[in-house]
Amino acid sequence: MKRRILGVAAALFAAGCAFSAAKGEKFAITGGPYVHTFDGGRAEIVWTTNRPAVSWVETAPDDGTHFYAQARPKFFNAPMGKKLVGTVHRVSLKNISEPTRYRVVSAEVASRSGERVDYGAYAGSDVYRRDPFLLRPAPKGGSAVKFIVVNDIHADSARLAALLARAPKGAEFLVLNGDMLSRMDSERQIFSGFMNEVVKHTKGEMPVFFARGNHEARGEFSEEFLKYFPTPTGKPYYSFKWGPAAFAFLDAGEDKPDGDIEYYGMSDFDAYRAEQAEWFKNLIRSDDFKNSPVKIIVVHVPPSWGEWHGSMHFRKLFMPLINESGAAAILSGHLHSFDPAKNMLPLYPADKDGINVPNVVNSNTDLMAVSASPEKIRISFVSPDGGNPRGDIEIDVPK
Repeated sequence: MKRRILGVAAALFAAGCAFSAAKGEKFAITGGPYVHTFDGGRAEIVWTTNRPAVSWVETAPDDGTHFYAQARPKFFNAPMGKKLVGTVHRVSLKNISEPTRYRVVSAEVASRSGERVDYGAYAGSDVYRRDPFLLRPAPKGGSAVKFIVVNDIHADSARLAALLARAPKGAEFLVLNGDMLSRMDSERQIFSGFMNEVVKHTKGEMPVFFARGNHEARGEFSEEFLKYFPTPTGKPYYSFKWGPAAFAFLDAGEDKPDGDIEYYGMSDFDAYRAEQAEWFKNLIRSDDFKNSPVKIIVVHVPPSWGEWHGSMHFRKLFMPLINESGAAAILSGHLHSFDPAKNMLPLYPADKDGINVPNVVNSNTDLMAVSASPEKIRISFVSPDGGNPRGDIEIDVPK
């Protein structure tokens, strides 16, 4: 008992020191901003601060006028009519139909008592010495869409930086295809492990889309995933349209049975996958999805791979729906390397294990560059030294 009391006291002392350190720091934006842009003129802008704050986004037309030419409209996160206070800030913008300039601003909440709020310092993105961030709406139609994909970084931020530095020009958005961390333990880990490099590359302008991997489902911070990576569905699985393409981001969940001792009674992925399958069925049967010239599925674990419970359960539920979907390609990661002797391939061809959609699998050491048109999907692999280690893959889009 004495040892337990001492342990609790030490933990409280450490937390107090951390709080004091935060109080001693200058109030600042510590992460982001980064953008999730969805069709329908919707965008989600996310950033973090080192102390609680009320935050907002200010917008202006991209018309050449200075941001300070007039007072700009402000948009807050106030889902129930009251502005939220916190250190993770997420503001939704709607009806974005033209390129729009924006800045983020946070006002430190120094103290609260009842309804009274006393504000401290302010922090915001610079619009005096540099141009405001530029937010572009998701394009409608068009001849092609270009994007880049990384996966299985497992908090190796140096490798991620090397890959992003070699990314080909012209990509419209970045896909994080799972296992960017080995487990989710803290906000600091999210940013030091990969998001700081993502923010450097996207510069508050290039949209980021996340397909959750099995490792993002682990760790005591895993329940906070959607706070940092919001989606239109409020779930890790979601869809959007970009140019001629419709995307379905799926989540295969954990790989072991829910009752496995490693999960300590906290997993309920069988029910989650069943709920997701119902959502996916409704999606692929919607006119909006069916009428898209090219359809792409993004899922961390390759549907044709694996004999553990999670993979088999996902395959059982989703294989008939994937075959019905009319998708041209599935993009995956998870395997880390290619070893044909172990049935680990960069491309699982159509009809592999009954799935009639080709599945391209990226390694953990390459960046995947994708160009998709209504006729073809072209995929190349880029290594940290700038080479193309696996050649190119071309997939015909079914008519």
